[in-house]
Amino acid sequence: MPDHTAKEEQFSQLEDVLQSPVVMLQLADSAATTLKVRQLLQASKRCCIITNTSTSNRKLKNIKTLYHSLATLNKLQQDFSHEDPLTNANLVGIYPSLDYPACVYELNTSADLYVSANILPYDHSNLARMIRNVVAKLLGANPAIGGLGLILSRE
Repeated sequence: MPDHTAKEEQFSQLEDVLQSPVVMLQLADSAATTLKVRQLLQASKRCCIITNTSTSNRKLKNIKTLYHSLATLNKLQQDFSHEDPLTNANLVGIYPSLDYPACVYELNTSADLYVSANILPYDHSNLARMIRNVVAKLLGANPAIGGLGLILSRE
């Protein structure tokens, strides 16, 4: 039980920004995450599944984590949309980290373009900037973000 309280305090700023309870995505056990989300949706009608994408100092490992996280969240988004058509599901990017969310924005919208151009770190190297843009186009999220979220709400 103390671990649960510590996690709630750790993501209290994110809960305030999102105005909904958060559930940490367990990549190894997405069924447990799904069960928690269903319980929260019954109780509060809104929640957010979050995952940390910057887990290492190694950029390739972070890109791999970003890919797996996006794939899992996209699958969950489809599952919840098919399960209940009244459930709205939107992917969000969180920058710079889940602990201190200075910017939370919906992916694949004009907000995503604005944040990528004006808020996320700027690479002075043309090669690094090009690689980041290619990765962002392939994955659907900028690799500079610190976390991802799937906001679910029931009408």
